[in-house]
Amino acid sequence: MAKKETTRKKTYRETDSVWKDLLNRYLTEFMSFFFPKTYQIINWEREFEFLDTELPKLSPQSQVGKRLADKLVKAYRVEEEEGKETWLFIHIEIQSYPDPHFEERMCIYHYRIFDRYYERLRQKASESDNPEPVTQHKTSSDNTTEPVTQDKSDKGDLVKPVPPLPKYKVLHLVVLTGVSETYNPSQYEVTEVDGNKSLLKYPIVKLIDYNKDWAKLERAVNPFTLVVMAHLKAQELKDDPYQLLEWKVRLVEILYQRKYPKEQVRQLLRFIDWIMVLPKEMEPIAQERLALLEEEKMAYVTSFERLGIEKGIEKGLEKGRKVASDIVLRQLRQKFGSTLLPEAEQQVSTLTLEQLDALSDLSWSFPTTTELENWLRLQKG
Repeated sequence: MAKKETTRKKTYRETDSVWKDLLNRYLTEFMSFFFPKTYQIINWEREFEFLDTELPKLSPQSQVGKRLADKLVKAYRVEEEEGKETWLFIHIEIQSYPDPHFEERMCIYHYRIFDRYYERLRQKASESDNPEPVTQHKTSSDNTTEPVTQDKSDKGDLVKPVPPLPKYKVLHLVVLTGVSETYNPSQYEVTEVDGNKSLLKYPIVKLIDYNKDWAKLERAVNPFTLVVMAHLKAQELKDDPYQLLEWKVRLVEILYQRKYPKEQVRQLLRFIDWIMVLPKEMEPIAQERLALLEEEKMAYVTSFERLGIEKGIEKGLEKGRKVASDIVLRQLRQKFGSTLLPEAEQQVSTLTLEQLDALSDLSWSFPTTTELENWLRLQKG
């Protein structure tokens, strides 16, 4: 039983790590989609900072192991009073399975984050109240110099106004990716006699709730709508690979229609490919359908085909190079048709994996085969 539980948690952590990568790249889109009210109070014109290296020091002792789904972000609040800034320490949690100790863990995170940065501000204030002495020199009657120590706090030109220290607040944002409809860990509460009460409340978002308005997800433009749809369909159709394939193709089609920037398309393709896992024997079918879809919908190549090339590069195998060569040749034939000369095809088949990877990216930008042939000649040098 213990072994099964360990495997389950490992699978969840691996899934959560993909979420963490998306958060690193697209924090603003994540906030505006899942937590629009919090998004509105953040001053996005100022830089925010990821403080993930702090989290292991703040984790409850029982959770010291690697936690891939946690994020800690320092941002600035929109000014509530002119000239007075507020720091926001935003703890983001992507939770994929019911944890009976989740609320307690959130409470521990809250006071440890608060305490850590309260202590730092207190030290900063202490340094301002007790400034280092300044050493100056005066000339004596015999023209020798003597050091004279003067405290910065003395009245005079040496005193500089100390800027007010910022306020700070600790916020928690939780996304639940599991299938449980009854799991709602939205607060930590302890009540005792004589009016003693501890209460910590925080917002939670459950992905399964988005099933209620699927049409809205398809119409929206925020990239996290695709993340949600892919996650939900992967859960719903895990035992129906044929329907899962249909939805995988459908979501990629929606992705292409939205005309996101190239790198964003690639990252979302990676997520879809990662979360919507098909049986090994169905992968060639998926690759073929998705490659065809890409040729019809996109003006450039970024895709599952290109991911296949990258996998070949990682493996460094001759077989991977041959697969990559076939993929690039198919792209070129689709673009140039009969104007693609056999000599050019032969040159493509001799390229290295790195060159094939570059050509996969560049092929769409060649207006004619002349530019392609010029590029191929340069590779010989």
